[in-house]
Amino acid sequence: LSSLLIGCVAPYPPYEEYTLARAAVRAAQETDSARFSPGYWTKADENYRQGQRAWKEGDFGPAKEHFKNALEFAEKAENATRLKKFQ
Repeated sequence: LSSLLIGCVAPYPPYEEYTLARAAVRAAQETDSARFSPGYWTKADENYRQGQRAWKEGDFGPAKEHFKNALEFAEKAENATRLKKFQ
């Protein structure tokens, strides 16, 4: 009975959020967002690293939130960078 309850309480690793955040951070990095949009880039990178740290510690709830935030900020960084390069 206790193993059944533990299985229900323990969240599953957020594979999808991790993968999407990793792809977004890499895309932002490839567009040189650290140079053109340092504010968004810093937030994206920090959230991604915190997500990785939480993942390694088995805290999947916070990891999922950090990865979602990293995705959001990485997309903003990439968009702002592309806009600045276009201008």
